[in-house]
Amino acid sequence: MKPAEIERLHSILNLWPLGVIRSVEEILNGAVNQVYRVQASLGNFYLRLYKTSERARVEREHALLEYVASYNLPAVQTLPSRYGTSLIEHDGKFGALYFESPGHQVKKSDLTVVHARAAGSMLARLHKVLKPLPDVGYRKYSLNWDAKEWIARLDKIEAVILQKPHLSEADQWVLYRLKDQREWMRNPACLHSYVPKFSAQVLHGDYHQGNLFFQKETVCGVIDWDQAVYMPRGFEVARVASYMFDLKPDLTMAFLEAYMALNPLPQEELEDGAAAWGCHCDHYVWAQEEIYLHGNERARVFIPDTAYKPFSEVWAQLTKKL
Repeated sequence: MKPAEIERLHSILNLWPLGVIRSVEEILNGAVNQVYRVQASLGNFYLRLYKTSERARVEREHALLEYVASYNLPAVQTLPSRYGTSLIEHDGKFGALYFESPGHQVKKSDLTVVHARAAGSMLARLHKVLKPLPDVGYRKYSLNWDAKEWIARLDKIEAVILQKPHLSEADQWVLYRLKDQREWMRNPACLHSYVPKFSAQVLHGDYHQGNLFFQKETVCGVIDWDQAVYMPRGFEVARVASYMFDLKPDLTMAFLEAYMALNPLPQEELEDGAAAWGCHCDHYVWAQEEIYLHGNERARVFIPDTAYKPFSEVWAQLTKKL
């Protein structure tokens, strides 16, 4: 980091009683907020500088962390600042300092059925605890898209890629996936709108291996609650099966079985959530637009390294085994 950046970070970190700051290292695997690992004489922490300028959204996240922790579930907490607040504001940006979670993270490629069961059990416990919470402004997904508009967005991304003087292997892979996604958008079987039949509740919203810490056969830490949403729980269950486990049969089945052992999810409710999630993920263009329209290379990690297939097609094959 440049000296000016180091000085800026130290001026922010001085807002917490950390003792001597030994090192500050930026964590580059996030695509939205800025995150830094801080080693200090009083311990190791993570500084998050939020992209959002919406104070209420961050305050909702922090209240959610305290609520979940009050039920002895491992939502990683914030360290109070010198002013006694979990949230600080510095040069127009909101920030928070989080304790370092115990345990370790696991790459998607290294996930086993043990991790899948642990993730399923923890999500079931979280959903049970979160269910009574009222909606106080949480994000909701409007599952309604204009097919022509979305095809035009894919066309725009493709045009930007094709204007590049040299196409990398990653660029060519994105083009390949864009082509198949566009074909599915034009297919009459593609749902461009969906209204969930089951009631919504507060959900983590971004539950996957990058936000989980494992210790032996349990999840010992859950981080990044800033994407919390108000949607049916089947939506999040299907999202995790897709996003975290790529709908691989052994991992997905282990995850679902562990979840349902603690928080039963009727088949009709699961299918409703899967239809809602499928409608959402089939229209996913955020990562591609972040990379090629906004220059955010960090978003590339969110483009799967598998061929594009409609969620409903893969889910139908999987559920034959349920």
